[in-house]
Amino acid sequence: MPVTIKEAISDLEERHGKIESKDSKGFFNGIYGEIESPYQQIMRSEMPEEAIPDSHRFARQRKETVDILIKLMAISDTLFRISPQQNLVEGLKKRGITPLKPQVICPTITSIPDDLIHYSEPRIMTVREHARIQSFLDDYEFKGKYTTGGQFRKSEVPRYTQVANAIPPIFAEQVGLILVVSSNL
Repeated sequence: MPVTIKEAISDLEERHGKIESKDSKGFFNGIYGEIESPYQQIMRSEMPEEAIPDSHRFARQRKETVDILIKLMAISDTLFRISPQQNLVEGLKKRGITPLKPQVICPTITSIPDDLIHYSEPRIMTVREHARIQSFLDDYEFKGKYTTGGQFRKSEVPRYTQVANAIPPIFAEQVGLILVVSSNL
């Protein structure tokens, strides 16, 4: 059965609280809220109750950016990509951005953090939220920088890219099961 965005990540919302990030000075890391779906229960099954989610660092966004995100979130109840050419929100400079909606299935996760806006909070999603949507169990840890740019993209694979370029673990498991069954025929 398909899992909606809210069913996948509602326990990771910033409203549940935050603490100083252990791996990024000057940033905050989200903490877990109550489990709200069977999918969340599975994703957190290997995590100790007092654990802090790995790679759940919130971006620092300027007030002007947050104001634009709020406007983008309010445009429609349907999921679609918004570009500056549509002239729906003044000040949008990014080539395109998709405000997520809680009751839909997430579109493709990309390696560009600000391609998607969180469904209920005016912010980009964290690496952990991307990973959760991709079906990585919460005990999976990501290493390296969160993002890179320019010449560093040739030698470093940032966390957002690690998630976006990965085959979703649940999908990989299903392919493996099919291969095992077909080899036994």
